[in-house]
Amino acid sequence: MKKFKFLIRSSYLFVLLEIFYYLRIAPQAIGTHFVSDNIPDSFGNKYQLFLWELLILIMGESIILIEKTGV
Repeated sequence: MKKFKFLIRSSYLFVLLEIFYYLRIAPQAIGTHFVSDNIPDSFGNKYQLFLWELLILIMGESIILIEKTGV
């Protein structure tokens, strides 16, 4: 279980570093939804990249909680 927790929680660091890298090189407005021919049809702020980190954190901690309780 400790290895599993370490693996999940170390993935947070990797994703956070990746987000900071993309935040530096991303333009102010980024495409948030793409149609079939790779043309963006919805745009958002580059800080929306942090939403992925939040989603990964919530999912990872939920998985650890499920494994810990044995549900």
